[in-house]
Amino acid sequence: MKKIMVTTASLLLGFTAYSQQSRSNPALDSLMNIKDPLTLRHKLKTLGSGSEADFGLLLSYYRGSKKSSDSIAQLAIRKFPKGQIALGLKLRAVGTEQDPTVQERLLGKLKSDFPKGNFEQMNFALAYNFAKAKNSGKASQYLAVLKGRSRSIAMGTIPGMIMDFDPKVAESIVVQEMATAGLTNEDRMTLLNIHSQILSKMGEDQKAFAAIKEYYEHTTKKSPELSAYYFYLLSKSGDYQTAFPELEKATTEGLADAKLKEELKKSFAKLNPGKDADAYLLSINRRLEEKLKNEMRSQMVNERSPNFKVTDVNGKIVSLTDFKGKTIVLDFWATWCGPCKRSLPAMQMAVDKYKDDPNVKFLFIHTWESVPNPQADAMKYLADNKFNLPLYMDLRDVKTEKNPAVSLFGVDGIPAKFVIDTEGHIRFKMSGFGGTNEVAVAELSAMIELSR
Repeated sequence: MKKIMVTTASLLLGFTAYSQQSRSNPALDSLMNIKDPLTLRHKLKTLGSGSEADFGLLLSYYRGSKKSSDSIAQLAIRKFPKGQIALGLKLRAVGTEQDPTVQERLLGKLKSDFPKGNFEQMNFALAYNFAKAKNSGKASQYLAVLKGRSRSIAMGTIPGMIMDFDPKVAESIVVQEMATAGLTNEDRMTLLNIHSQILSKMGEDQKAFAAIKEYYEHTTKKSPELSAYYFYLLSKSGDYQTAFPELEKATTEGLADAKLKEELKKSFAKLNPGKDADAYLLSINRRLEEKLKNEMRSQMVNERSPNFKVTDVNGKIVSLTDFKGKTIVLDFWATWCGPCKRSLPAMQMAVDKYKDDPNVKFLFIHTWESVPNPQADAMKYLADNKFNLPLYMDLRDVKTEKNPAVSLFGVDGIPAKFVIDTEGHIRFKMSGFGGTNEVAVAELSAMIELSR
């Protein structure tokens, strides 16, 4: 089943004191409202010889100018080497490190240099990054030292990550947290939800249903995904009569993954002995395909595609004209992009589905790089996760500082996908990722077929 637990989109790595100032900052507002150039120059000069708080105000004022803010930050560090600005900038540098083991070593030195510093967000980041690196021991260690709101957010995120590779440790973390004195009802509900997911993964369906039942009965936000999961476990618990219509509804609305569809088929067979459950499920799938095709038809566009150029992993330049007569799917992505990576299993399924069709081509275009060697980074990510996807690179132009291909398509967020027909016209545009892998494949398949 698709996870429905709370997730965190980013690690809140804006550690600097000045970046944490309230959006409503009267001192900054007053400074921004000075109209007289001489008065403004005098005020800025005064701040530049003042306290660390004054330097923080200057950094906020110059936040749109990297050159000025860097200069002010360096001056602040020289004047207040053990201050919050110095700590914030060093934490930011630690936060950009990819390897959590290196992060941990760097953080240890910072904790020694700044014994009174606040390291809560970095502890959160390390718990997250160690979980991402499949190191449940270290993730648990940093999770244990978190407090307050950061702990609540982490408990809604990190046990679910650990569950994917070490469900027993994930369950231990959740059970221990649920036994904590003074746990808020909101946090308890979050933990019940996650506990159910973990138990289900461990094959403990009865216990999983007991946990989700308590959560389901107390939450006011019964999303379609939550309901699908609840009735899936209800069916697993033997109440086919109640669960069946809800499972069928979830499937026809595109919320079912392979496990839910299998449970729907099982439920149908239990309620309709002697009838062909495979034929029933096939009819439901066809109904969904037709529904998606009608929905996709209304989203079709007809725009001339730019003649983009990208390079393959061997350095060969390819362009739109190289795929003349083919239906092509472009997927702009990056290794730092969470939604991009979440969409790749579904995209692999789509690639596998069309692998024997020479008239459909997929281009997975890595763009907006954030590391010195983006091609090696992208290739490693695909290999580590056993993806067999045709990789292309849209590298940043050193003169314009833009990634040419993604810029031609006017993309303002990734993942961004385009389906281009045999005549070189964009017929579909997509951004983001949500829903089940199976439905994502069905939607993309409908787009491809409509574009032929």
